[in-house]
Amino acid sequence: MSLLLVVLVLALILGRALGGSLARLGALPLTGALLVLLAVAAQVLGAALGGAAYRIGLAVSALLAAAFLASNRRRGTALIALGLASNALVVGVNGAMPVRAAAAERLGLDLAVIAGPEHPRHQQMTSQTRLPVLGDVLPVALPVRPEVVSIGDVLLVAGAGQLVVLGMLSGPGRSVPVLRTDREGAVMAKRGRKRRARKKNAANHGKRPNA
Repeated sequence: MSLLLVVLVLALILGRALGGSLARLGALPLTGALLVLLAVAAQVLGAALGGAAYRIGLAVSALLAAAFLASNRRRGTALIALGLASNALVVGVNGAMPVRAAAAERLGLDLAVIAGPEHPRHQQMTSQTRLPVLGDVLPVALPVRPEVVSIGDVLLVAGAGQLVVLGMLSGPGRSVPVLRTDREGAVMAKRGRKRRARKKNAANHGKRPNA
């Protein structure tokens, strides 16, 4: 997906501009690795069996991946999980990702190429399509490779960008700034004043009177 590539590049630039690093991103701890392995296994098995098994395997794989990302939501993966779940839902009830013809035509794309017989993962949206709002309905006029994306894709891309920026700014030895409530802020400010007062008193006691 071209949109994902563009957003990831912009996220890397932003993370670097804010003082982050790829080393912190690479060291970002994530939990639930078994869910990822099961997601891959479900998709591979479904593809091998074909037919309805392919659609079921794809949906199960997406849901498992969403569960993995949800378990790491504090690290910026909640949006990715929502995006995957949205795409899995519309694919599960339709058998493939439905594409709105008007959106493809607006970009000058040939719908037969996007959702033709050789592309079983997509299908043309019709009046019989279920949950059409979750399908590929949003035309994105990228300069090199325009594409039609879904709401789930937008959530996924936004979450991926968020994960990259937060990962570059956090990681070992550094934490991401957290917005606090007014009460929490007042408590932290009071503690800070007390610490500064203790340091000042200690410094004053350590001074010797002038001769």
